[in-house]
Amino acid sequence: MKQQHLLKVLLLSLLLAPPVFAQDNASLQFTVAAPDPVMAGDEVRLQTLVVNTGTRPWPKGSYYWTGEIYTLEGENRKFLAQTESVSPAEDVPAGGAHGVQIPFTVPETLQGRRLLYRLFLVKDGRRILETDYKGFQVIEKEFRPPPPQDFKIGGDVTFSYKNSSGDGWDNHQGITSANIVGKVKQSSFLFNTYVVHTYHRPITPTIVLLNFYAPWGTLGIGDISPGLTPLSMDGQGMRGVSFERARDKLSVTAVIGRIVAPLEPGPSSGGRFARYSGGFKAGWQFTPNLKIAADAVMSRDDEHSINISTTAITIKPQQSVVYGLNAEWRFWDKFMLNSDYQMSSYRADLNAAEPGAAGTAWKQEVKYKGALLTARTAVSRIDPKFSSFASPSVISDRMVLDGELGLFPADWTTFTLGYNKYSDNLDKDPAKTTTDQAQVTLANSLRFPSQTMLNTSLMTNTAKGKPAAVQDNQTTTLNFSVTQPLKAHTLNLGYQMSSFKDNTRLSHDLDTALVSFNGSFRLTPRLAMSAGLVNSATKDKIDSTTAKNNSVTANFSYSLPRRSMAFQFWTTLSTTQNDSPVSPADLSSVSLNLETAWVKSQTSRFTFGVGALSKTDNLHPEADSSELSVLTRYNYSF
Repeated sequence: MKQQHLLKVLLLSLLLAPPVFAQDNASLQFTVAAPDPVMAGDEVRLQTLVVNTGTRPWPKGSYYWTGEIYTLEGENRKFLAQTESVSPAEDVPAGGAHGVQIPFTVPETLQGRRLLYRLFLVKDGRRILETDYKGFQVIEKEFRPPPPQDFKIGGDVTFSYKNSSGDGWDNHQGITSANIVGKVKQSSFLFNTYVVHTYHRPITPTIVLLNFYAPWGTLGIGDISPGLTPLSMDGQGMRGVSFERARDKLSVTAVIGRIVAPLEPGPSSGGRFARYSGGFKAGWQFTPNLKIAADAVMSRDDEHSINISTTAITIKPQQSVVYGLNAEWRFWDKFMLNSDYQMSSYRADLNAAEPGAAGTAWKQEVKYKGALLTARTAVSRIDPKFSSFASPSVISDRMVLDGELGLFPADWTTFTLGYNKYSDNLDKDPAKTTTDQAQVTLANSLRFPSQTMLNTSLMTNTAKGKPAAVQDNQTTTLNFSVTQPLKAHTLNLGYQMSSFKDNTRLSHDLDTALVSFNGSFRLTPRLAMSAGLVNSATKDKIDSTTAKNNSVTANFSYSLPRRSMAFQFWTTLSTTQNDSPVSPADLSSVSLNLETAWVKSQTSRFTFGVGALSKTDNLHPEADSSELSVLTRYNYSF
């Protein structure tokens, strides 16, 4: 009788137990910016292809894409702007491929700069994919900062007007951009802004940043990217205010701002609350080699930031509080230890009476910097209940080990080795799939006496689940690029090959190849040109379908110094083809643009431009379109 009773209890527990499931996962096939190079003031599209390697589909409205743009300041990345979020109106089945194009309008004040970007895929409020930093070139614009003086202000201001024939010439758009630097006695400041004006939204500040450097501290206002500690606040852009002050042995940092913009509920989106974050960090330099700091960060949703008119909208306002200690210790001259320990309290619904879930996280990182060798290794453990909204790269329920090794045997070659491994399901929950993922990267940079630069890299990414029948895949990516300067000309050729294999057969095996070529040429003292080509093809090895993307760009500029005029013409041709029976595509587009610049004086410049864009859909001719555009721009430097 006892055995029968025990058998019934066991059977009931098995029926009530949640099924084993795998977390949502995505595998990156490629990401590329097109066109590249891009004209300042024009739109660049950040094209990305991923594969749903999880076991669950992605219904439309449950996921969205967003990205961040960075400038390069020497060897350091500096946050510039955040792209618009894109919520694709398509369902992505498990094992299916998904492509997206995220537009970004390059500010006109960034001519001659190289920008970096990275994209994020968010599913059900959780970031499931983050690309590496990729770059694209903005056509050069020379700018000489004013000489330093006790009191000086200078820079440039640009006013632009654009319109197109798409809606009967009703696409009026004005842009005001400014790049201003100044110095007042012992203080200096830097101000950048990019404001868009339309009929329905007269003022939309896309970029606003004021940095004020004074003896009493550094004040940042606008689009800032503060960092407190790797686990509490790191890598999160925001629109807000930051203050930093270091005096004697005491250093203080305070920051507050909005990290997520609100999104009203719509047909393909459940909406998104505005999210604000504030924090501080106070450190004390105990010895020249030892610094200990305490920090605290609170991130909270504003439930009144959007209108919820139906009970079908299920989003809840959330909150996370993170606090802890951080220590930096320099030892043996070239070593540094960074130790970070944080605790958190997370509330999934601010309107519920339940107390917050408590979690902990720690990270230990050691760095070595020598003349011929640099090294970094880090290990971290993120508790399953730990939550830090202000550190989006910190994912709960993970044990992470990563490291980097750089070898510089000569000034003409460099070797780098990277390793990253994580395991999840730290509590060994039988209702969850345990994932072990490892990524190994090997890269080499080689410069020949002919100034030829050769860069190669190999990356393997392996993800295995327990049980292996749920997840077992591997991605191998090979990259190489060659850059060759030829007097006043420069040529660059790149190739990338990626292979994705799923041993569970839940996802289709894919082979992706990407070829890029670009060059800049100074044909005469007055005539210059640049051209770029990007070709990518993805082969589905299961159903033998192929997806192809091509982009060709060309740019010509000619100057008339005696008449203080210059002409610039650029064109872009792009095609997209996919023979998949589920989502076939055969698209093409052609754009032509011509600008004339008149330098009225050393401080004033007028620009007039016209453009044409034609889009063709060979499968759906009714979607064909074409439009004309006009542009005028006035730039004043002082």
